[in-house]
Amino acid sequence: MEMIPNDKWFGSGALLSESWVLTAAHEHVTVYLGLHDVRNRVDAVNRTVEKIVLHEAFDIRNYNHDIALVKLKEKVTMGPYVMPVCLPQSGRELEGPEPNTLGLVAGWGISNPNVTVDEVISSGMRTLSHVLQYVKLPVVLHAECKESYESRSGNYSVTENMFCAGYYEGGKDTCLGDSGGAFVIQDLETQRWVAQGLVSWGGPEECGSKQVYGVYTKVSNYVDWLQEKSGWTFKDAANRDG
Repeated sequence: MEMIPNDKWFGSGALLSESWVLTAAHEHVTVYLGLHDVRNRVDAVNRTVEKIVLHEAFDIRNYNHDIALVKLKEKVTMGPYVMPVCLPQSGRELEGPEPNTLGLVAGWGISNPNVTVDEVISSGMRTLSHVLQYVKLPVVLHAECKESYESRSGNYSVTENMFCAGYYEGGKDTCLGDSGGAFVIQDLETQRWVAQGLVSWGGPEECGSKQVYGVYTKVSNYVDWLQEKSGWTFKDAANRDG
């Protein structure tokens, strides 16, 4: 799923059910599902948004509680290119994903390492990728991530509602245009993909810089909130759903 303000691609999300989408705290959303190349939307599924539920405690100053639910006006038919992702199991994964675990993120964000964030903004988002990109990233120790950001000048706060992923040496990362995309990890027992995180924010340096980790909303902290706001019990990795 993608968010498109004035037809400019800048974010992603994850389908939870035939009517609900999980994303970061975006206020303006248009939904396309099953899309690979933004220049060819013929086979993509477009859905009208009925409502957006932002987390009531979302803080734009530090991106704490950077999470939202999008309700679709028309239900989605599942297929080979349109499938829901699972949520973390409530009560079992409250600490979030284990450090060093590899997760997968997809998005249409900056993929050219020579393009800066400022250049993307000044270009009117034209430097974002047309084709869906994928990257595998390891989860970083929470203490290491906090120390990395606290050592920088600026007001950076990695809260307990967040986790970090990336490589110390840099090279691979999510970036501007990937916001709201799911950080998914495959459950070893069921082989189901679980949305453990959402792309949220990063440092002021170029994406993929050394010791600059991407910061993700820790979805396991919000399973109860998601079910309360939607009135729906979403599928988890143990195949429990309502």
